[in-house]
Formats: sequence, structure tokens, C-alpha cells
Amino acid sequence: MAASYGSPQDLTDAQDELRQVRADLQTLYRRVPWSAEPLDAGKMHDNAWRQASRPASPG
Repeated sequence: MAASYGSPQDLTDAQDELRQVRADLQTLYRRVPWSAEPLDAGKMHDNAWRQASRPASPG
């Protein structure tokens, strides 16, 4: 059986910190409007490869 080596503690700590930062960023993205400037709602045209729409943004 091959020897098993653990991850260095500093690498594990950095991965945990990155995971927390990404979770915090995702929470922030959900809370703020999608545009910094006020914009009307929009919808992609019918022939777009991926249909998408956005609600109006208060800015």
C-alpha cells in the first residue's frame, strides 16, 4: 500500500479561508443590484444561444 501524506496545514488553512471568502462574496452578490447605474429590465433576443433576462436595477 502506498504511503499517505497529509496536506500541509498552511495549505488547508488557505483553502478554508478561500472557501469562506467565496461564500461571503456570493452573499454580497445576492444582496446588491446587478448594475451600479439604474437600468431598465432587459431580455435577450430570441435567437441568442442562451436565453437570459434581467430585472430592472435601481442602481
